[in-house]
Amino acid sequence: MREITSQMIRAALPPIGADFSKFDRGRLFLIAGSYGMAGAAVLSGRAALRSGVGYLDMAVPESIYPIVTAAVPEAVCSVYREDDPEDLRTKIREGVKKADAVAAGPGLGKNRSLVMPVLFGLSGKKLLLDADGLNYLAEAHADARSRACTGDAEKENTDPEIRFSELALTPHTGEMGRLLRMSRSEVEKGRFQAVTECAREFHACALLKGRNTLISDSEGNVCMNPSGNAGLARAGSGDTLTGITGALMAQGMSAFDALCAGAFIHGTAGDLCLQAYGLRSFLPEDLIEMLPQVFLNLES
Repeated sequence: MREITSQMIRAALPPIGADFSKFDRGRLFLIAGSYGMAGAAVLSGRAALRSGVGYLDMAVPESIYPIVTAAVPEAVCSVYREDDPEDLRTKIREGVKKADAVAAGPGLGKNRSLVMPVLFGLSGKKLLLDADGLNYLAEAHADARSRACTGDAEKENTDPEIRFSELALTPHTGEMGRLLRMSRSEVEKGRFQAVTECAREFHACALLKGRNTLISDSEGNVCMNPSGNAGLARAGSGDTLTGITGALMAQGMSAFDALCAGAFIHGTAGDLCLQAYGLRSFLPEDLIEMLPQVFLNLES
């Protein structure tokens, strides 16, 4: 297991050429938010933009569009109607087709049952799943295992087909437990085993959040992130990590490198917030405002 260093991240960050267009800096398709959880979409979108992505396309339901476009004016919004399945399918297909990377899950809530089956049936370059994207994956995976065990002849005994070239998963301990059919305490007691098993089982790169966040690829190569503090244990913090990591994937980083860099950058922003606001008071939106300083330090 390797510890992530600033030198590793500095060397891995994608360059920005003097003659780059917005499309040369990567196009991220972010599927996030639902009625009552617009904040998750806003936080992840703003974090993605602060992390250098050139073009951000956000798929959001009609009900929260006014909130999202006001809070993230730089984003293009693919607005879908929750009561129109064909409209939803069209928006998701078009967004994935044009993207360099896709991130899905923050604040989807019940909309995950609308969005995720469409997404899993498509092809793309890279896919990051967080929050309700992970919850849907856990539900579908458990259902597939149940079918296989009962020998249900009327249903296919297969997991949802995810045809993206790279898959990145970013669970906290509860989500990891659902993915692996373990309790939260079992995950916490065996964090190394949990993250490597998750990566192997889902043929993915997995990031297990928590103190000393761990990242594993499907071959068992593991990195540990030393940055960050207890102030990151707050609702919305994971949404910012999704935005940072999705943006790095869209800019050309592999899923594994983007997860390592995202964890380190996110944690470093948290350490700057600790100095500025104290452990009790800093917010996920403060993390986003610290990102320019983190990148300046890394690239100086």
